[in-house]
Amino acid sequence: MVALDVPGRICLFGDKVDLAGKPVIAAAINIFLHIEGGPRSDRLVVLHSYDLNCTEKFALGDAPDYSGAMKYVRAATRLLGSLIPSGYELTYRGDLPIGAGLSSSAAISVGSILALSRMFDLGLSADETAEYAYRAEHDECGISCGRMDQYSIAHGGVTFITTGENPHAERLPIEQLPVVVGDSNEPREAKAVLSRIRGELEAGDPRTLAAFDIVHQCVLEGREALVQGDGRRIGELMSRHQAQERQMACSTPKIEALCRAAIRAGAYGAKQMGAGGGGCMVAYCPHRQREVAEAIREAGGIPYICDIFAWPDCG
Repeated sequence: MVALDVPGRICLFGDKVDLAGKPVIAAAINIFLHIEGGPRSDRLVVLHSYDLNCTEKFALGDAPDYSGAMKYVRAATRLLGSLIPSGYELTYRGDLPIGAGLSSSAAISVGSILALSRMFDLGLSADETAEYAYRAEHDECGISCGRMDQYSIAHGGVTFITTGENPHAERLPIEQLPVVVGDSNEPREAKAVLSRIRGELEAGDPRTLAAFDIVHQCVLEGREALVQGDGRRIGELMSRHQAQERQMACSTPKIEALCRAAIRAGAYGAKQMGAGGGGCMVAYCPHRQREVAEAIREAGGIPYICDIFAWPDCG
């Protein structure tokens, strides 16, 4: 039997630039998807999701069917292939909001692969787990995603993630991250936004290319500011990053209102996370987390005071 608490992730710097193979900085946080289960004596796979209110069943070796809610688990099972010696059963439930930009989908794919690795003693590394999860989402299911979500969750902590031809994650020496996440509670149009941005990149759209260059610089300078603990600079860079989200038409009036409310309450800076078009924002707010959380609530958001999550076996 296995039981895992799989973290969500926040993006501190670099949302969407992993589509162009550029580095990002992300952090795993202590809002969790809980997965538990064990092997079966037959070749049947049974998946229960309390949050999605569904049960799906299939047999190992079945033709791939990615039309259901648990398609990422089906895709991961297909990719792992003969490494999985028997059927299995997994149950999913969590505190991680679905479709809000905290990578609930990557938590499912990474968590499932990690559960299978432990269940069947596969010994997959964090990079291998992340790459299987990325391939399940991107290659098998056709999701227009980069590698940030999978690598951040698989490694835990605060990570500088290289997303190009040889992807890998470097854990940064950061033990605390005083942030508040605000869920706008808006329907998120991630697929449409990512498709548009990818198309603009391929077409050489000057506005998007210029915004990506500035966001890339925020990533590089943000790494230095985080390691040095320069809170004011971290906040400045987050707000500069958010200006590029507006430039690319990826923000929403509600997200903008939550960012303004957070800064008025004492946050050093704030920005949206993920693809955009709704979802969550994050505010960097040393010594002001409670005040910022209340300001986000008063502005119509759902606040989460977060901390960094590191896997127990990580140094």
